[in-house]
Amino acid sequence: MDNIVFLNGKFIDKSEASISIMDRGFLFGDGVYELIPVYKSKIFLLDKHLARLRSSLNHINIDSESAGINNIDDIINGIIEKNKIHDSFIYVHITRGAQSPRNHVYERNLKPTILVMGENYNIFSKDQIMKGFEATVQTDFRWTKSHIKSISLLGNVLLKNHANDNNFYETLLVRNDLLTEGAASNVFIVEDNKVVTPKLSENLLPGVTRDLIINLASQSGKQIFEEDISSDRLISADEIWCSSSTNYVVPIIKVDDVNIRSGKVGDTTKEFYDLVTKHIQDL
Repeated sequence: MDNIVFLNGKFIDKSEASISIMDRGFLFGDGVYELIPVYKSKIFLLDKHLARLRSSLNHINIDSESAGINNIDDIINGIIEKNKIHDSFIYVHITRGAQSPRNHVYERNLKPTILVMGENYNIFSKDQIMKGFEATVQTDFRWTKSHIKSISLLGNVLLKNHANDNNFYETLLVRNDLLTEGAASNVFIVEDNKVVTPKLSENLLPGVTRDLIINLASQSGKQIFEEDISSDRLISADEIWCSSSTNYVVPIIKVDDVNIRSGKVGDTTKEFYDLVTKHIQDL
């Protein structure tokens, strides 16, 4: 399972895959990535993920044409077929390429390094979802271009591990007293039956799952408001959930030592979990 990867034009065994030590992704974290769900051996929301991938490439001055992503769907389907993937995830990783000698200033004609591979992640069962999870709040000390899905993830790594080391599911990030996102997720809150999520800016990733939830809500006659959310507003919310490509609605029932209302998963969160679940099941 997931032993065959695509690297720089070839499908090869993962154990044989290698890159130059002069690759700028290795030396500088100079690149971008996407994580794309696969359900029933079908690529999920590919157009949305590729649009964000192109946007990330453009933001760091890599031409998407030279990065060769126009046939990425064929490559991904090749990975799915060769690894017999049914429900899993596809990881797409593109760096600026190898350059010698090491230099902060990049050459303009470098050939990008392109990696595509299958990845398995922990998907929560409905029983786990209905029990809820805990989170912690920390200052968002990451760089100020978080709308780019960069492979430079040290800040996210430290913040996510802070949560993990203290038995939390997620670290919720606050900058200038405003909620941005989670270390590896977008965040929604519910107050008086009103669903709110932080408005898009350079401080947070435009999540594909975030966008899906907003669109599904609209199709169901519901509205999600994109607004600034202060620290106090976050903690006093009736409900909180996190969303990501790996787990689309994860209820947060406690933040640090504060129970979110009753400390139980709220009805609105359950409703949105069921809404996305049905959408996926109907594919």
